[in-house]
Amino acid sequence: MKSVGIVGGLGPETTAEFYLELIKKFRNNGDSYPSIIIDNVPFPFHLERDIIQNSVNEGRLLPFLKESIKRLNYSRVDFIAIPCNTVHIFIDELRKESRAPILSIIDETISAVKENNLEKVGLLATAKTIESKLYEIPVENNGIKVILPEKDEQEEISRIIVQILENRVSDDDINTMEAVIRNLKGRGSEAIVLGCTDLQLVLKNDFGVQIIDSMEILLESVYHQMNH
Repeated sequence: MKSVGIVGGLGPETTAEFYLELIKKFRNNGDSYPSIIIDNVPFPFHLERDIIQNSVNEGRLLPFLKESIKRLNYSRVDFIAIPCNTVHIFIDELRKESRAPILSIIDETISAVKENNLEKVGLLATAKTIESKLYEIPVENNGIKVILPEKDEQEEISRIIVQILENRVSDDDINTMEAVIRNLKGRGSEAIVLGCTDLQLVLKNDFGVQIIDSMEILLESVYHQMNH
């Protein structure tokens, strides 16, 4: 069985959920625990808020990510996964630092979108992910239209993602996210891509539209890679 290195702390609850769900897969389908090394990226709290809510200072995160990649390589993991969409703006630079292959949550999720034979998808993500067109360009290059939240909705999404990371999300926040999903559906979205791994922590309901969860997809990819 291969070992996986996880770049963790982006955010912490998602890292914990990713670990527990991976363990659950092995319990349900195997006879031993997997080899997992988690490196929690020690960056300042304010930097997290700056990147997500204000879409600034993301370059200051890169040195922390590079050090995490180096530590995981030193641990001799077979491959690396990063359960955070936004930091994939740095995927090419991080791959240059790494002996071990780094899975891309973006590529894995886009493959899932293509497999569903969809014409229009809504996208929920941080402002930086959307601004960088991590999903929009490759998805639309495959003939699939991406429907984005309205500007005021995106501001709310970014605020709520910070609330999730700080464990302060309220029922009103969840209702706001549900309203955004309904609006994306009303504008023609056949499915909603959760392009932020933290959103799966609070969006648990049935919204009457297909949900393509990037964390769940990365989880499946990691499990598959560890067993092949």
